[in-house]
Amino acid sequence: MLQAIDRRERPEAPLLLNGTRWRETLRGALGAVHRELRLSLTPFARPERWVFVVGCYNSGTELLVRLLGSHPQVSALPEEGQFLTDQFPADYELGLPRMWALREDLFRLNELEQGPDVARLKREWLMRLDRSRRVFLEKSPPNAARTRWLQQHFENAHFIAIVRNGYAVAEGIRRKAEPFHLKDGWPIELCARQWNRSYEVLLEDAPYLRKLLWVHYEDLTATPELELARMLEFLQLPPAPLAQGASWEVHEKNEPIRDMNEESLRGLSLADRMTVTREAGPMLRHFGYDVLP
Repeated sequence: MLQAIDRRERPEAPLLLNGTRWRETLRGALGAVHRELRLSLTPFARPERWVFVVGCYNSGTELLVRLLGSHPQVSALPEEGQFLTDQFPADYELGLPRMWALREDLFRLNELEQGPDVARLKREWLMRLDRSRRVFLEKSPPNAARTRWLQQHFENAHFIAIVRNGYAVAEGIRRKAEPFHLKDGWPIELCARQWNRSYEVLLEDAPYLRKLLWVHYEDLTATPELELARMLEFLQLPPAPLAQGASWEVHEKNEPIRDMNEESLRGLSLADRMTVTREAGPMLRHFGYDVLP
């Protein structure tokens, strides 16, 4: 026997609301109002310097930010700045996760271009930073395409560019990126092209940057204390020794610092390696990496 439905437990929506999205719309509008109130109430702050960590995806940018952000005089954004603002295009929202080079025209900026609303961009980041600290730290891989613009608009901008073996990076992009318009993900050819183009752009813009430091992922993982000391000296910050045997949370993993290149290289077939070499051989040699057969 069918049980009677208790309509008191499952009330029907008023006829006026059928087929509408008023609840969602009102919730979104209230969220937008709350965000604008927070922005308007966020005091403007000018740090001694803004620091931008740049480089290709999967190159150790997150680890580098964790290390620098542990310094007592540094305040780092809780996640990539591109996801905390409506002023920059977010690669994932454009269907280009870890692949800005496919639409470089949407991302690249120099000091002569107007670009986003700088005051709004700063407020969106400032409301998530500890404004009592001397140095503000941000990282978004697409910023490799707009270092000159950032230097123009952010006080005493310093850039730390990290580079990692292009074979390992290409494998990581293919494994981690999830383009919703491609069933099987990015082909290794495009992953290698993203790595190569990231550093072509950085090298093209480097002569225009007043404060730029290069770091190799392999050095950072082999001698993190030495590399951290070198970066802190570059930023004119006092030394801050790393705790021996400390674990670091990077991409939902909590473990000691280690070089993960070998694991990534095992994920490449011979054909994959040949493709990466074809797409990025000269850039690999430029940074001192062995070109694999």
